[in-house]
Formats: sequence, structure tokens, C-alpha cells
Amino acid sequence: MVALGFACTAHAGRTCRIVFLERPNDAPKSAYLFDGKESRRVTLPSMNFSEVISLPAGDLTLLMTPSEITDPEDVPPGAPSLEIAETAGDFYILVSTDPLNAELPLRMTKVDAGESKFKPGETLWCNLTAHRFSAKLGGNTMQIEPDSRKVSASPLEKSGYFRAEFEFQPEGKGAYKGITEQMWWHDTKSRHVGFMVDTGARLPRICFYRDFR
Repeated sequence: MVALGFACTAHAGRTCRIVFLERPNDAPKSAYLFDGKESRRVTLPSMNFSEVISLPAGDLTLLMTPSEITDPEDVPPGAPSLEIAETAGDFYILVSTDPLNAELPLRMTKVDAGESKFKPGETLWCNLTAHRFSAKLGGNTMQIEPDSRKVSASPLEKSGYFRAEFEFQPEGKGAYKGITEQMWWHDTKSRHVGFMVDTGARLPRICFYRDFR
């Protein structure tokens, strides 16, 4: 269980943040993100969100490369890419390994974080496993199906600590098994994101982050 936060200053326009949930020791800790005009160095953190990255408006094709792109007409064709629609608001980029990509062995997945879908005080849960999860979050209860996403209400009316209790149903079948019971800090002014991931261990891992954007 990981519960972390990352404060940042306000950014205008559309933004994104990156997280590398299960980064191997030999995976890169940084890369370059190219938005069609600018190539900037970004961190690929495994225990928190990256810095806030401001992006231009319009349809975008984001590329992640091992080195800076200095000529927009000369981009590596095999670089990991992500299509972003003009209508997309703030979002997260989940990075995972892709050993078949010779340019950069990574893959990018987009997770929406637009204000209309996901408000301060709420938590966006992303179940990246084949398990079903059940949780008690303060005075609220939540269940999330395998390989799905769900937004849960704020567990508290004011910022403070709340008890988070999780259990899971392996492969969505049979009896539930307990994972953890912890006290987490909740900030009603920030959005929260939770990820359920398999690590190859006996129990799945739950990561919980705060985003002050």
C-alpha cells in the first residue's frame, strides 16, 4: 500500500502528469516528451506523480523518446506515442514496460482527469487487475470491477485522516481476502487517484496519490 502526495503550483490550460507504477530497476528514470513543437525532459517516477506538464491546445500526438527532438520533421517512427483529442482536458499518463519497442521500451496509457468527470475531494480508482475489489473509505463503501475505473466520493467533509480498508476477490471469483487497513490523509481541495496493480506477489498493490493541480 502506498499513499503519497505531490504539491505543485497552478498551471493554466491543459496539463498532464506521469507515473510509472511498476518501474523495473533497469528502466529509464527520465525521458523526453514531444508534443509536436516542444521536446522536454520529464521524470518517470514510480512512487509519485511527475511534475505538472503544460500542453498546447488542439489534437496532439505525444511521443516519448530517449533523447531530445530538435527537428519536428525528424522524429523516430517507432517511439511510444499517445493520441490526445482536442476536447481532452487534464489527464495522467501511465507508463509501463514494452520490451518489443526498440526505440524506447515503454508504453503510454492515458487516464482522463477532466474537471467534469473528477472533482476536488473525489478519488479516481483505476483497477488494472483481473480482481474485484471492495473497500471501506471512511464512512463510504466502494466496489470496483476487474479492469475498470470508478470515481468515489470524498470520505470526509473536511480534510483529515480516514481509515481505508481493502479486500479483493481473486480473478473475481470466490471469497474475498483482506489486503490492508491504514489511516490515510485526505485533502478536500485536491483530487486523488488510486491504482490497483498486480506485482507478482501474494497480494495486489494499491497506490494512492494526491494531485494538487
